[in-house]
Amino acid sequence: MEYTFRKCVKTDLDFIIELKRKCFRWYIEKIYGWDENKQLELTKQEMCDNLSDMKIIQVKGQDVGLFTFIKEENGDYLIGMFAILPEWQNHGLGTKILKDIILEHPNTRFHLKTYQENPARFLYERMGFHKYDETDTHWLMER
Repeated sequence: MEYTFRKCVKTDLDFIIELKRKCFRWYIEKIYGWDENKQLELTKQEMCDNLSDMKIIQVKGQDVGLFTFIKEENGDYLIGMFAILPEWQNHGLGTKILKDIILEHPNTRFHLKTYQENPARFLYERMGFHKYDETDTHWLMER
């Protein structure tokens, strides 16, 4: 599946909140309880801290997801929020994005955290990531 990235801008806040609702609300609700105002504030803070590293995923010009990719001082890459709207999942898009990023940065360590019950962990495992630690709620994975 062909995709493009565009820069995330502050006006993407509503899209990102909707993405979180559709992709992560179940996990957040189960673990912390879903508080709309808190999620709005957390997302605003994440955008403030990482806006230059946040990319909106587009297919045929339509916004379908978010990929946050942060280069750390030691040269490692942190994959932050990576979410694709449910109607665009299971079509190979996540796989294609990860393959492309890995090919662009050979011999680089990538790491991320994902909710323990998130089926995306199987995608990460297929892409060569493995669990190196865990918390009560998340798996910490690296490649």
